[in-house]
Amino acid sequence: MKKSKKNIAVAIVYGIMIAALVVAFFQNRDGHPARKVVNPDGSYSGSLTLGTASSTGTFYYVGAAIGNAVSKVSPLNINVQATSGSNENISMVVNHDIDLGMANCDSIYSAYHGTMSYQDAGPQEDLREVASLYQSQLHVFVKGSSGITDISDLKGKKVCVGSQGTSYLFINEKILNAYGITMADIRPFYMNYAESAEALANGDIDAAFQTGGYPIAGIQQSAATTAFRMLPISDEVIDSIIDEFSFIGKTVIPAGVYEHQANEDAVSTIGYATTIFCSAQADDDLIYSFVKGMMESLDTYQETNDATRQISPETIATSHIPIHDGALRYYREAGIAQD
Repeated sequence: MKKSKKNIAVAIVYGIMIAALVVAFFQNRDGHPARKVVNPDGSYSGSLTLGTASSTGTFYYVGAAIGNAVSKVSPLNINVQATSGSNENISMVVNHDIDLGMANCDSIYSAYHGTMSYQDAGPQEDLREVASLYQSQLHVFVKGSSGITDISDLKGKKVCVGSQGTSYLFINEKILNAYGITMADIRPFYMNYAESAEALANGDIDAAFQTGGYPIAGIQQSAATTAFRMLPISDEVIDSIIDEFSFIGKTVIPAGVYEHQANEDAVSTIGYATTIFCSAQADDDLIYSFVKGMMESLDTYQETNDATRQISPETIATSHIPIHDGALRYYREAGIAQD
């Protein structure tokens, strides 16, 4: 009996040592645990943190839907975290504070190449794309009763030009410039989705620029009691923006997306692909399992909203920067990407 107890104790100590070695072995290069556990049979489990954006934005709703689905069907537990959006997610991935981030393609493109808002920081070449999800549309909106019908009407107005720390502030300024308006010609404000919609409804600002997959929850909340009008971007301006920034596409915001929307027809605007990305140092097996779980459970969350309905095998592997090896392994196995 004593021998048996001794053997059990030895086995427990040995198991603890093995577990410690496994965790130590799968640390990232900077010493932060990758949270991957290898089981005796060779299988593995782990957890990943996914940075999204404001809890009233489309990033968060889509990220939560994907995270919940992947956690149910894969060996991973996905922790979904609200953040300030694309640029904070890039910083947190680069610093290994989160494992995965969501960002519009303009952000990861400019960060990877060291352009636009990343000129001073330089190229962030450790970034890797994991998935291309859906189109986020630029919403330029005003109160339906304001009398404002064109972006050229915004000169001298109080305008939310976007959320602080987002790379598309640079693009929004370019659009204003195309209409003959400089930042000195307006009184700029920086707000998130819900703040800008509420400020517009209350008359504290005259217009807002916000980018997200429609319908943006933060806008929906105020649209329930206030009629908003979406302002169109002219074909000429859209073409000039696309000529300069090839990652941008032409898209529309349909009429009736928001309650009381004061548009009878679809509104032309620009769109950005919304992506999930990670560090090149992220564990191949964990990223592989994440992508596999995300795609093989697609039917369980695709009807969450208009954004998730766009997630498709035909576009998921569209690359704006190099794709992570773990994601690429799944895409090749599934016949989505070729060698």
